[in-house]
Amino acid sequence: MKDKKEKMQEILREKDIRVTRQRESILEVIFEAEKPVTATYIFSRLQESCPNLKLSTVYRNMNLFVKKGLLRKLSLDIDNNESYFELIRDEHHHHLICIQCNKVLPLDCPLGEFEEKIREETAYRIIDHSVKIFGICPHCQEFSNT
Repeated sequence: MKDKKEKMQEILREKDIRVTRQRESILEVIFEAEKPVTATYIFSRLQESCPNLKLSTVYRNMNLFVKKGLLRKLSLDIDNNESYFELIRDEHHHHLICIQCNKVLPLDCPLGEFEEKIREETAYRIIDHSVKIFGICPHCQEFSNT
């Protein structure tokens, strides 16, 4: 079985991205998070193990990963202040976001039939769609009621 380092290297090579220690580390944080993350989050997680890493380097690599089709860039906060990044996986999904704690839950996509109807009615070739639903998670509801 491959170790984490080998797996990160393989993923980068598959996307024709030059392997560096910093890129491996950034990608590892994204994998471990298993949810959309910000560049600031990645930077804070790597400060101890990569003391020479700069936030601008994290942003530059995240944007490269988006360009190469490894990550998807998302705007998940209600004010669109900071971009989030998530791995592009096979399953298409949407997001439910708590407006108080920014917890993000993936949601299965129920829009396949609706997208087909739009395609038929407009003759558009649909490329993609994205849905963000904002609310207050049960934990924050409980916390705000006390």
